[in-house]
Amino acid sequence: MFKITEEMAQQLVELVAAEAGFDMIVCDTSGVIIGDTKKERIGVLHEISARIMRGEADSIAVTKEDEIRSQRKMREGYNCLLSVDGQRLGTFGIGGPIDTVKPIAKIATAVMAARVKEIQHMTLIREVVAKVSESIHQAATAIEEISAGSKELIATGDFVAQAVLAADKKVKDTNSILALILEVADQTKLLGLNAAILAAQAGVHGKGFAVVAEEIRKLATNSASSAKKIPEVLSGIRNAMTEVTTSSKHTYAVSTEQSRSLHEMTRVMEEIQKSVNQLVDSVNR
Repeated sequence: MFKITEEMAQQLVELVAAEAGFDMIVCDTSGVIIGDTKKERIGVLHEISARIMRGEADSIAVTKEDEIRSQRKMREGYNCLLSVDGQRLGTFGIGGPIDTVKPIAKIATAVMAARVKEIQHMTLIREVVAKVSESIHQAATAIEEISAGSKELIATGDFVAQAVLAADKKVKDTNSILALILEVADQTKLLGLNAAILAAQAGVHGKGFAVVAEEIRKLATNSASSAKKIPEVLSGIRNAMTEVTTSSKHTYAVSTEQSRSLHEMTRVMEEIQKSVNQLVDSVNR
């Protein structure tokens, strides 16, 4: 909605009066004077302006005869409606011979209307620019947060890759340990067999020892059997770790590219913000 401010009204009357040399007033929508070249009647209700704002007419001329009949309560001059796009904003009045001041009044109201529209549009532009600036700021903040998360994901992916490599090395070390376990199991089994032979040779005195020897052989057999199953389990673990490594490398590559793209987006957003700031500066001048 358009509106004439007191500052705007006073600027207009002083500007036109400086060139034309006549007394002028500007009234608001209620007919109250808000701009006066003499600054004597600001805040006073102007009856003719009030009539115009009530819709009785778009312009009212006060002749010299009217001035005399009113005992100078009214002054010779011309009063006309100030409007923008059909909206009645107030009135403009100028004192002096009607034939002289009427063209000045029409020019002044046209200038005033154009000025009001300009100020209103500039206000709207400021509001839009402010909203755009805020949106850009929020977007830039979001990008920074995503970028930080992307960097953290890259670091995490690198950590996972290193952990998988370390685990794979441990699995390989386990294979050598398993070989040693199998070797010990074979030796233990052989030892148990030898003990059983000696127990048999000892006859009655070797029966207790024979039981121990048999248990040693069973233990060795079970150890060897369990040890032979472990490589299969470890193989599955290594396959799973290989998949983790592959996925981690893919994630690392995607995250790196994402981080690069986000960095470029941040740069572009900074350029846009710079342009918006320049626009704000030019609008506020």
